Amino acid sequence: MASTPLKVTTRSTYLSAGIPSPSALAPSPLTQFHAWFAHAQSSGVHEPEAMSLSTVSAAGIPSTRILLLKRLDPTGFVFFTNYNSRKGTELFPNSTGQAGEQGGYASLAWYWPSLHISVRVVGRAEKVSAEETREYFHSRPIGSQVGAWASEQSAVLESREELEQRVRDVEKRFGVSPGGAASAVDVGPEAAPVADRAQATAAGEAVDKIPVPPFWGGVRVVPFEVEFWAGRESRLHDRMRYTRPEGAADDAWECVRLSP
Repeated sequence: MASTPLKVTTRSTYLSAGIPSPSALAPSPLTQFHAWFAHAQSSGVHEPEAMSLSTVSAAGIPSTRILLLKRLDPTGFVFFTNYNSRKGTELFPNSTGQAGEQGGYASLAWYWPSLHISVRVVGRAEKVSAEETREYFHSRPIGSQVGAWASEQSAVLESREELEQRVRDVEKRFGVSPGGAASAVDVGPEAAPVADRAQATAAGEAVDKIPVPPFWGGVRVVPFEVEFWAGRESRLHDRMRYTRPEGAADDAWECVRLSP
């Protein structure tokens, strides 16, 4: 650690339009999130889908990581992952391996700094259907499909070369041409030009579809608490929190203002 303590002295003033009252929001937080997300997209926020996901181990130790929201449906917020990863095993510690099974609790958060707004979600995880997972998996680039098979997510690697060899083994297994843009290995500053990558990817997509790994799939966080935060001057922010009993219908939401 550096001998000089780290001191952060910069300060930002938050000047969102604010939220005048709970009644100014939609009756459902999912509807309200959709509106805020669309606003972030249209306002040029880079990767507005980037979110933090917090899970807790059996010992009560939390962990947080950044990943991407892929779908918002009438039930909840959906992302995809390796079920054997740390987040996967913390979300489904007693997994039966079945689609649709219910897991543990999780928290999500988004922050769009250019807009001075944020959203926080608490809910229970459940696995999405096999059909939803298959549809999304086959919408991914071939390299990402290969990568899902090759990566034992969260497991220790001895070297980068070990991972790249696993990728080549998976490419060989599923008939993906190595060395092209369809390869998950040869992508980066020294990779082929964009036109060549597109051509190689098209060739890769002609291969029979790679099956979905049995250890990989979608997770839906079904919320029972959602908070919308809008930054205001002097740290007197607007905070509106929706809650409903876990498992209750969508019309059971109540929304209140919280102290900043």
